This record gives sequence, C-alpha cells and structure tokens, in this order.
Amino acid sequence: MIRNVASGKNISQSALAAGYSAKHPGQSGWQALQNIRLKMPELLDQHGLTDSMLIEKHLKPLLRAKETKFFQHKGKVTDSRQVPANAIRLNALDLTFRLKGSYAAPSGESPERRFVQVIVLDVPRPQNRLRDRNPEIVPPGGGKGHPS
Repeated sequence: MIRNVASGKNISQSALAAGYSAKHPGQSGWQALQNIRLKMPELLDQHGLTDSMLIEKHLKPLLRAKETKFFQHKGKVTDSRQVPANAIRLNALDLTFRLKGSYAAPSGESPERRFVQVIVLDVPRPQNRLRDRNPEIVPPGGGKGHPS
C-alpha cells in the first residue's frame, strides 16, 4: 500500500491495489496508514535510528551545512568561496519544528482538534415512547413509509 501511495495513487486506490476490501477502501487505507504511523517510532528505534542518533548524526550537521559558490569570468572559474547553505539549514529546522509540533495550529483549529478519537458504543437504539403509546403520531420527517 505504501508503494502505491508513494507512486501517486490516492488512499482508496492504494488500498484496493494492496488487496483490502472493496467495501470502504478509503477507510481501510486510512486505518492502515494510522497503524503504520503508530508503529513507526518503534521500528526506527529497532533499526538504530533513535531520536538522539538522528539529531547527532544528521540534524546537527545539516544545521552547519555549507555550500561552495564558484565565480567565473569568460567561462573560467576565477574564485570560489564556502558560504552557509541557508536553504538546507532552513529545511532542516522546518522539518524539526514540524516533527516536534512547534508550529501553531492552522487558524481556527485548536491543537486538540488535530486528532480524531473514535469511540464505538454497542448500545440499543432508544425507543420512542410517545410513538409507542400513540402509533398514529408520525415522527419528524414523515417516518418510514409515510409521505412528508
């Protein structure tokens, strides 16, 4: 499924191609991606990619990145200089802040609303006591089999 998403297919197409049920493939695909997202930190740690290692070996060097600028005259290089690679540094900082959740939530959205929590209750539907006492009362919207 991940290969399909990475190749540009949407979640529903990816889920179907991966063999998930055709009934609600978008929901199945989304749940699979959420499951992967929850397992990813453990998987990275198992492969030695701990937070500390990633910071020390990859993030810190990116924050000190430099690039070489070459200067030429009439097609011949006359000088070169090492300068800070600000685009690389900015991207490293941006990624770090996004991973930490340091940016403010989009306008009108509180940080608590970024995640969805689903609670499934197996509770029988309440009976309509008024209708049970007087079967001639039609519920709002016409009820089943009754014109509105």
